[in-house]
Parts: sequence; C-alpha cells; structure tokens
Amino acid sequence: MRTSLIRQRARGVVAVTALLAILASGCAAKRVEMWTPKPLVNWEHVSTQPVAPVHKGYRVLVDQPTRGLFPASLAVTRVALEVSEGRLPILRPYLLTDPRNEFLQWNRALDDQMAVSEVFPIMDRDLGGGVADPEQVLAAFRALHARLGLIYAMNELSSTESEVLGVLYDTASAQPIASFHAQAVSVAPPEQKYCRKPADLWDTDSRALARAEFERLVHTCIRDLILLDESATVKAPNGWTPAGPIYPVEWPPRRFRTGP
Repeated sequence: MRTSLIRQRARGVVAVTALLAILASGCAAKRVEMWTPKPLVNWEHVSTQPVAPVHKGYRVLVDQPTRGLFPASLAVTRVALEVSEGRLPILRPYLLTDPRNEFLQWNRALDDQMAVSEVFPIMDRDLGGGVADPEQVLAAFRALHARLGLIYAMNELSSTESEVLGVLYDTASAQPIASFHAQAVSVAPPEQKYCRKPADLWDTDSRALARAEFERLVHTCIRDLILLDESATVKAPNGWTPAGPIYPVEWPPRRFRTGP
C-alpha cells in the first residue's frame, strides 16, 4: 500500500513539473479549427456590368485618359453573401464592413496619394433599406458625395487559399474604371526553438496576404490613374471678376492707426 502511494505521488510530481515547463515556455496546445466553405462572391456581385475577369493583377477599363477625375474622395465597401432562412434558401448580399478596421486600413493604404482627398467606408445602413447590389451601392456612394467608389469581396477558396476581387468606379457616370484580383496561399510560420511568441497571422494567413496584395494593386492603379488624368477646364463663376482696380492690402488696417 505504501509503495503504491509513493508511486502515485511520484506521478503527480512529474505531471505538475511537465505542466510548469509548458507554462514557462509559453507553449499551448494547438487548437485545430475545421474549415467550413462559405458562399463565393462572383464578379456580378461587385460589378454593375459584365467585365473581363482579371487574374492576379489589375486592368484599367477606360480607353481614354480621364479628365478632372482627381482630386477625388473614395468610398469603399466589402460585399459578402449569406444564406437566407426559409423553405427556399437564397443567397443574399450584404455589406461586411467594420468602420474601426476599414477606415484605418484604407486610409493608411492611400495616405501618400495627395490626389485622394479622403477614404471612407459605407455600411448596410447607408443603403437606405435597399439590397446590397452594385447599383444600390453606387447610389449610396453618390449620396455621400464620393467621386470614386470601390466595391470588393474576399473568397476563401480553401483552408489555406484566399482571393480578393473588386471594381473601381467613377460614381458620377457609374462606369467601371478598373478591376482587381489578388490571390494568396497561407505560409507556414518559421520554426522556433521556443514557442514563446505565437506567429503573426498578418504575415502567414492567406486572407491577410491576399488583402495586402489587393491593397497594393489598388494603390498602384490609382497612382497610374492620377498620372494619366488630365486637368479639367475651370471657369470662374460670374461675380468673381473685379469691377475696378485692385488696391494693395493695408497693414496694419487704417482703423488700428492712432495717428494721421
């Protein structure tokens, strides 16, 4: 009996020692997550008219250089699909946008483009109760006075592969200006002797990698569009032409003077 008790205590000490070693090294058991396929967003969900699909790159869809398109504000939103409940399930598009994330992410991506005056996301509430189809989204862009509009979507093709596709619009004419497509595969994190710090998913996950590539494509395309954009003809409105001679500004003003 005494021998059995000693063995139990010894096994308990070994287990506690192993647990302390794991906690000290910062390692934890890996949680295996099951990947569930989601509805895929197609080009028709982000484009108001048929566009030639582009693969891993971007394509400018206008033949002639734009005139007076910049400087411009840019509205951006992300489209996703969900299965509606009912006897006959159908796919319903909705805007998957987190202002806390989208606002900072896209402003940071285009902060060096002076011709882009501002970037702001829109949400489902900005659609006025309408369906999140491209025409309704563009109407919301115009209502919010955005000169440019970007509609995009992310698809998880597998547990390790993702893609992002999107279309850039001239909201005044509702015409597509450019189309984009980015695709990425998850990469294995570097091996570490001691797993004190978990791998950064922004550097390894296919969704983050595809999004980063998509932002790079949008940045490059907008930069090229700015370079090709021609200046608009500006006409001064009536009343701006002086009726008489222009006198130099007096400083300090005469009313501030104490002497003659």
